[in-house]
Amino acid sequence: MREEERNEALWRFGAYIFLMVIVVLVLIPLYWMIVAATIPQSEFFSWPPRLIPGLQWFDNFQALQENVDFLNSIGNSIIIAVAYTALSLVLCSMAGFAFAKYEFRFKEPLFYFILATLVLPIQLLIIPLFLLMVQIGWTNSYLAVILPWAANPLGIFLMRQNMQAIPESLLESARMDGATEFQLYYKIALPTMLPSLAALSIILFLNQWQAFLYPLVILQDPQMYTIPLALAELVGQQRVYFDQIMVATSLAVTPIFVVFLTMQQYFIKGILSGSVKQ
Repeated sequence: MREEERNEALWRFGAYIFLMVIVVLVLIPLYWMIVAATIPQSEFFSWPPRLIPGLQWFDNFQALQENVDFLNSIGNSIIIAVAYTALSLVLCSMAGFAFAKYEFRFKEPLFYFILATLVLPIQLLIIPLFLLMVQIGWTNSYLAVILPWAANPLGIFLMRQNMQAIPESLLESARMDGATEFQLYYKIALPTMLPSLAALSIILFLNQWQAFLYPLVILQDPQMYTIPLALAELVGQQRVYFDQIMVATSLAVTPIFVVFLTMQQYFIKGILSGSVKQ
C-alpha cells in the first residue's frame, strides 16, 4: 500500500511540474506583450531584453490612435461579436432541439450535410458570399459579417448532442399540461442547457472576435474595421509599428480573458456533457 501511495505521489508531483512548465511557457509571451506595450520601439531588439515594464504605454496608445481609430475598431468588434454570439446561440439551440427531439423527413441526411460543411475551407465560400452581399447591398455592414455564419454547424452539433439528454417523458408531461412546442424549447430545453450554452457562447465569441479574412473582404471602410483589420493596418511596407501592435494586442485580448473567466466554470462541463450521447 505504501508503494502504491508513493508511486501515486510521484505521478502527481510529475503532473504538477509538467503543468507548471506549460503555464510558464504560456505566460512568457503574454508577459512580454505587456512589457513591450510599455516601452519604445527602439528597445524591442536590445540585448539583454528588457523584462521590466516601462512608462510608454499611453504614448504608444496615442500613436496607435493616430494611425488607426482603434477605439472605434474595438466598438465594431464588440458589436459584431456580441450580436453574432446572441443570434447564433438562438439559431443553434433551436436547430439542435429540432434534430434531437423531432422526427421529420431527411432528418439524418440533413444533419450530416450540416456537419459536412465544417470541412469546407472559408476561402471556398468568400467569393460567392461577397457576390451575394454586393447584389443585396449589404457590403460594408454589420449584417454582412454576422448573418452568413450565424447558423454555426459546430454549435448545432453541440446543441443536438446535449439536448438528447432531455427526457422524452418530461416533454410529454409538459405537452399534456398544455405547453406549446415553443414553450418546450425556451421553458424546458434552454434552462437545462445553460452550461452548454455558456461553453458554446465562448467558442462563438472567440471565433468572431478573431475573424480576419472574411471581414477583410466585406468591410472596406476603415470606420467599419474590426480589431484584426486594424492590426493589419499597422504592418506597412516600410515599417512595422511593433510598439503600437503590442498595445493593440494587449487591449484585444482583454475581452477574451473577461469572457473566459466569467464562464470558465461552465466551459468544461458544457463541452463534455454531450460527449457520451449516442
